[in-house]
Amino acid sequence: MNDDVLLKFLSKGLINVGGDDDKLEHLRQTAADLAGILEETPAKVCPFALVAFDPHIPPTDPTVVEVEDALRKRWQTYVNTFARTPITVFRAMLLDALINACGRNDTVAAAFVASARNVLPFMEVGDEQEIWADIVADIEKKVAERSEREWATPASISVPDIKFESVSEAQVRIVSKKVSASSLKPKFEAAVGPHSNDPDGSQRDTEGNPHWPQPHSPDWVREFGTRTAEAVGEAINRAIGGLSVESLDLPGYTEGIAGAISDHLTRTLQAVSSAAAGLQRRTNLLWWKEALFSPSALMSYCDMTSFDAAALMAFDMHQQIPTFSPASVTAFLRETVVALPTLDQDETASIRELIKKTRDTDLLSPLRTEAGNLVSAPSGRCSVLAMIGHSDAMHQLDDRGFRDRIGVTPDLELTLPDWSVWIFRELQAARAVAEASAPKPRTARKRAPRK
Repeated sequence: MNDDVLLKFLSKGLINVGGDDDKLEHLRQTAADLAGILEETPAKVCPFALVAFDPHIPPTDPTVVEVEDALRKRWQTYVNTFARTPITVFRAMLLDALINACGRNDTVAAAFVASARNVLPFMEVGDEQEIWADIVADIEKKVAERSEREWATPASISVPDIKFESVSEAQVRIVSKKVSASSLKPKFEAAVGPHSNDPDGSQRDTEGNPHWPQPHSPDWVREFGTRTAEAVGEAINRAIGGLSVESLDLPGYTEGIAGAISDHLTRTLQAVSSAAAGLQRRTNLLWWKEALFSPSALMSYCDMTSFDAAALMAFDMHQQIPTFSPASVTAFLRETVVALPTLDQDETASIRELIKKTRDTDLLSPLRTEAGNLVSAPSGRCSVLAMIGHSDAMHQLDDRGFRDRIGVTPDLELTLPDWSVWIFRELQAARAVAEASAPKPRTARKRAPRK
């Protein structure tokens, strides 16, 4: 996705390993180890990113300590190279690990971009600015491509042709019923004439043809033909009626024909659903914006304070859309907040005050519940969402403690549209991480065809 991050930091003189390739290789190996940690524990994506963003992260932060332990396993004497805790080196390795994780997992990329768009503008990255701009733009492009696919509204739907797997030769076992000659004998005798002699010489009435064969006897011929036809026809009908199929074996029928039809119908329905999903989302959002009605609070945003409405709008939009969404969605949210009739667009509040009010307002209970479910209680650098979702996260934090925990100073001023977008992005990032952390479903084994 990007050139070697460590080389970029080296080329700008931001880190220094004295031109020793072996030392650089230790850093690369450590970054690969950190990428493995992210793959096993996607919940670390946001803490890793928030630490990587901040040149002033304290050395005591749990993520910094974790990176230091990982480096020590690869390079025990690293302290002899760096005069103090090499925060910039640690952050470069974290960034390298995050890029690798984003390349393998779209949801991790979505979480990274959402976090970066919130926090990076307030970080004093100095000479790193160009590096960060390129990396965020690159990953954001990847996320945007995924989002556009999920929100697309195609003019037509293309469904692959149905394909049938070959079915093995059918095996049919048929049981037939035979007609005995003894059953035909009296019938034929009855057709020939009125009497017949048994083996003992006694005469027996055939109860059949009343005529004996005579030269030029059309009556006898007629009777003989009629009775013979009836006897043979009756015998054939009995034989055919006695046929029965004892077994019918079509190896691979279910997997071949029925399975192909089922797969084709599933793909067709998925294509129709996907094509309609993007249009449905846009339609729902337009209706929501025009109605200015909260589906979670079941009341109009116009009946709330501007602060409550702005925060709740972020939550309500998050509930309406999937994890991947175009960048224009955040602009749509901002414009919806701006449309509030009671909003003063020039009004600002400190981020500390905004967090506190979000935690204390009864109307924002659904937002706090969602935040608590999506984000764990913080132990180091964390998102604003973690502070909202866990009641003791801000307890007795002084200004320095607040800065160390969030990454921005407590007096950072935000407008209500800015605050709404911030919450929305963090909700989206947290859900992306939760999806990346969810156990992957096992692939069903294909059943072998019957032989």
